[in-house]
Amino acid sequence: MYSYVAYGLGIQSELPLPELGVGEAAPDVVLRLGKVDRTPLELDAQGDGFWATADEACRSLANVGTCLVRRGREIIVDPVPGADERVLRLSILGPAFALLLHQRGRFVLHASAVESAGGAVAFTGGSGWGKSTLAAALHARGCALVADDLTAIAVSPECSTVFPGFPQLKLWPEAVASLGEAPEALPQIHPDFDKRARRAIRGFSYRRLPLRRIYLLGEGPGPTIEPLQPHEALIALMPHWYGFRFGDRLLQVGEAAASHFRQCATLVNSVSVHRLIRPRQLRALGDVASLVEDDLARERGFDDALAVKAAAADCAPGRR
Repeated sequence: MYSYVAYGLGIQSELPLPELGVGEAAPDVVLRLGKVDRTPLELDAQGDGFWATADEACRSLANVGTCLVRRGREIIVDPVPGADERVLRLSILGPAFALLLHQRGRFVLHASAVESAGGAVAFTGGSGWGKSTLAAALHARGCALVADDLTAIAVSPECSTVFPGFPQLKLWPEAVASLGEAPEALPQIHPDFDKRARRAIRGFSYRRLPLRRIYLLGEGPGPTIEPLQPHEALIALMPHWYGFRFGDRLLQVGEAAASHFRQCATLVNSVSVHRLIRPRQLRALGDVASLVEDDLARERGFDDALAVKAAAADCAPGRR
């Protein structure tokens, strides 16, 4: 068995997951190989399927395999014979982990995050909108990486916190090159896509952090940053919940829809949400990163206020 740590959880796995940080913590989650009954699955035209109950969720991908997630504590992986290990791990570390974190009560945002001034700063938007690229640019400027693509948040009216994911960024070759690195020196994450895996072991935050700000990425002239009122942020943020990758089926389970709305409402009333409009051009990346740095630096007194808030809510950096 392999021992890892991610999202504040000790993970014991029968499968090697080299993307994760190695850890010796007592296992909160067990990942094992096993047969999964695919009978309840409603398959789409591509042969993919999904179902969920209050305690379990199952996702199947044609030519890859099936993952059954139970009670936020167990993932059973049933791979298709000959499945590419890289694609199987993507299915585990993305959708399966998102389901597990959802079962544990976390708000799972489709976002990348970095650490700034003792807090986490998240960037959310649609697929291909530059979340990972902007996080990588800020990481290159000295911000520690917190999470890529999947950001797990413990929502609280007093102090919402972010759990560190694992030290890797998924980047297109053009983004890698814009950071001064050679894309061909980095491994592909999928045989059919040219995205590359960029490790961030140095400059990764392994601490649980208070959530400082969420930036919603948009396209347009700029770059410009606009603060959103809570009611505006609620409408803008809700679609970026990671669970919508499974359609609306997770929200049809029990009180999931009401819980999702409550978490979103609590989040936007306790965390600053800003809209970041910028050209979707790599040549503008440096200006965008500088604007974000300047925007965060303008929050005078933030560090002291955050420390007091975190201590009062018992969620100071590093607590599990």
